[in-house]
Amino acid sequence: MDYILGVDGGGTKTSVQISDLEGRKLSESVSKSCNYKSVGVEKAIENLNQAVFSAIEKVKGLQGTRFVFKGACFGLAGNDSEEDEKVFRKIIFNSKLKDYLDPQRTFMYNDTVIGLAAGSDSRNKIILICGTGSNCYGVNEEGREAKANGWDYILADEGSGYEIGLKALKAVMRAYDGRDDLTLLSRTILEDLGLENIRDLIRWTYSKPFSKDRIAALAKTVCRTAEMGDQISIKILDEEASEAVISVEAVARKLNLIDKKFELVFVGNVFKCEKYFKGVLMQKLKKKFPQIVFMPLMKNPVDGAIKLAIEKLRED
Repeated sequence: MDYILGVDGGGTKTSVQISDLEGRKLSESVSKSCNYKSVGVEKAIENLNQAVFSAIEKVKGLQGTRFVFKGACFGLAGNDSEEDEKVFRKIIFNSKLKDYLDPQRTFMYNDTVIGLAAGSDSRNKIILICGTGSNCYGVNEEGREAKANGWDYILADEGSGYEIGLKALKAVMRAYDGRDDLTLLSRTILEDLGLENIRDLIRWTYSKPFSKDRIAALAKTVCRTAEMGDQISIKILDEEASEAVISVEAVARKLNLIDKKFELVFVGNVFKCEKYFKGVLMQKLKKKFPQIVFMPLMKNPVDGAIKLAIEKLRED
């Protein structure tokens, strides 16, 4: 029997699926992130191998056997340049995993590509990721591709959980100093982190190693605090929703989709903030794009990786 490997290497976790050539799921597994920009190369290799070999062990008849995947597709957060691809190739073809992969049938993309494949079959489509990080990517009916945002937490991560969490921390410090209005975030963030005071929060923020995930997790606190009526939290979420709109508009403009019908796929935990992020975002987008069709992702992005791997095999 031949097997397909699909990997969704997101900013927070690595999801792996093994299927047959028809796309029927045989096993799945999850481990921590394999984004080397977040965890480093060695940890990325360790996390990737853990997820892949755990999935292999769950397939009846594969335990302890040597085989080569018929096809494999990796969707990787942080895979944004030729240099990134070189690093990720070393991570993927590491000493333990390389013998299971056919280099000619192993395909690497940014995680937006597999998410879009999982979420839409439309010829004009865009994916907007608002999770730990943010990204926007689209394809039009001519097969042209375009991207905006997603340059990670220093250069461009607007609309992400990280950006929301960072703004919340800054809002707390501004209120503490008297440089801005008071905010309920000064209480709710300490509560959710189990901290006693601002001094504890400062230590928590600068504790090593740096973790983008920890700060991004505060987006949930910001959403909860917005629902309590906190105007600073509502403002932060509105600002980041507006930034997400800017990313979609940039991609739509590059693909000549401004006045056309296209599907927009939503991916990421920030969309769980229904009223003050997702709802606000949808209203803003509907005003700019009257023909937009919203498509909350019903499948896992890793399903898109399996789909693309099979499509590539059928092209051979």
